[in-house]
Formats: sequence, C-alpha cells, structure tokens
Amino acid sequence: MSGGIIALIVILSVLVLAIAIFAILVPIKSYFTAMFSKAYVPARRLMTMRFRKMPVFDMVNAYIKAKHGNIAVTMDNIENMYTTKCDYNKIIEGYIACKNAGINYKFETIQKIYLSGKDILTFVNECLNSKTIDTPYITGICGDLQELNAKVKLTLKVNLKNIFSTLKEETIIARINECVMAKISSTKDHKFILSTPQILAKVIYEAEADNGNYYEIISADVLEVTLGKNFAFNKEKEEIEKNRLIEQNRLEARRLTAVAVEQEMKARTEELKAKLVEEEMKVPQALTEAIEQGKFDNLTDYYKIQNLQADTALRNRLAGGLAQDNFDNEEFDDED
Repeated sequence: MSGGIIALIVILSVLVLAIAIFAILVPIKSYFTAMFSKAYVPARRLMTMRFRKMPVFDMVNAYIKAKHGNIAVTMDNIENMYTTKCDYNKIIEGYIACKNAGINYKFETIQKIYLSGKDILTFVNECLNSKTIDTPYITGICGDLQELNAKVKLTLKVNLKNIFSTLKEETIIARINECVMAKISSTKDHKFILSTPQILAKVIYEAEADNGNYYEIISADVLEVTLGKNFAFNKEKEEIEKNRLIEQNRLEARRLTAVAVEQEMKARTEELKAKLVEEEMKVPQALTEAIEQGKFDNLTDYYKIQNLQADTALRNRLAGGLAQDNFDNEEFDDED
C-alpha cells in the first residue's frame, strides 16, 4: 500500500472523527435550522449554550422569530432574558406586535413593560383600541340651592408617554368629580347648566384630568343632567313648619292660661258658695234669736219668709230646667 493512500485514509479518519466530535458537542439541528433560516449562530456559541444547559433549540427559534420580525434582538438579549427568568418568547412576540402596530419602542422599553406585570399583547391591544367608561352621578349644589346630578361618558386611550404611570381611570374619575362639582357649586342659577350641559365637558378638558395618567381623555360627553333636591324649597318648608310650631305653642300657652283662669274662677265660685252656705246656716239661728227676743210679733212672718224662699228656689230650678231643655232642643235641631 502506497504512502499516498495511507495519508488519504488518515485524513479521512481525522475528518470523520472531527465531524463526530462536532456532532456530539454542537446541537446540529439548531445549527442548521439557524443557518437555513438566515439567522446564523456560531457553532461555538451553540456549544457554549449546551454546556450551560440552556434550551438551545427553543432559544434559536426565538432568535429566528426576532430576525424574521425585523426587530433588534440579539442572542445576548435572549440569553439575558433566560438568565433573568423572563419569557423571551412573549417579549419577542410583543415587540413584533408593537412594531407592526406602529409603536416604536426600544427592546429595553418592551422588557420593562413585561417586567411591570403587563401582558404586552394586551398592552398593544389597549394602545390600538380606546375604552369608554361612565362616571357615577356627580352631585353638586348650585347657588340657588338646587341640587344637580351629572353623568359623564369618557373615551380613554393609552398615553404612550406615560405607559409606566400607576395612575389609572380611577384617578381620572376622581379629578373629574372634583372639577364638575366645583363648576356646579360656582354656578348661581341651575338653569344655566341645564341649558348648556356642554360647559361641564369644557371644564373637564380645561382641568387636564388626565395629566400624568396611564390613559388620556379622547373625549368627554355629558350623558345627562338631572335635578336633585331643592334645598331652597326645603328650607322654606322648614321655616314655615318652624313658624307653625311657634304659633301652635303660643296658642297652646294661651289655652293653658285660659284653662288656669277658668279653674281659678271655679275655685273662687266654690269658695263663695261655701261662704254663702256658711252664712245661710246662720239664718235659722238668727231667726230663733229674733223670736226669743220678741222681734217677731208672731210666727206667721217667719213661715212667710220660708215659703218665699221655697218658691224662689222652685222658680230657679224650673228656670234652669227649661233653659237646659231649650239648649238640648237647639242641639237636636242643629244635628237635624
């Protein structure tokens, strides 16, 4: 066997051994997939990644996806995301979605969005589509003490300059409540707001309620303005009720005074009657003394006096009975 043949055999053996070592150390599938996908990754790097026990094939596919999406993501970025336990596939997909949506952010910004806890695809959807919310009823009292209830419809969109802001729609609603209540309270006549409700929308724009917020206000439309309580009427009603109670108390005081006077007069009458009875009890004794002293010529005069008193008492009783009957008849006629 000639030396040329032996040398050829040795070269072929070395070449086969090199190919075998290359196949063992380098992930062949990932290497050729990257090469034919025009996202070349050096074999030395792939070998290093395998030694570091990284998911080489999955990371190569993510790199190919980034190259085809025409975004500035390198293998160093992918390795860094893997090391920091970030989902590099989601970040790359979100980065491509942002680019396709015309949202020109750098890779670092996209990574920050992911690290802030937001789903990047959801974030892109929010950027492309606006959202509408209705504020709760905003209540204020005008200068004429008329309460008004206003409701506003807001159209919001993500403010690309404040994507890391922690202020959301709750803050916007709170600021709108404040400025709308202030406007209603500073208006003297509630009819002005009822006739021009757009003045409330103008106040919202001037107040810049979305300043520094994650969302920006695209439009603010006043849905309705309704009347609430009329505190002027309630105040007048309370005043009338107060005056009524005062007058009622005054009349009650007069009535109680009249009742007290009446009771006093009754007591006085009873007292006089008692004195009269006491004096009448002295009459028989006085008559007896007069008879004993001979002031009466005979007893006929005494009996005449007694008959006169009896007749007078009878007439008084008869007169009282007739008056009572007439009074009862009058009541009966009134009832008829």
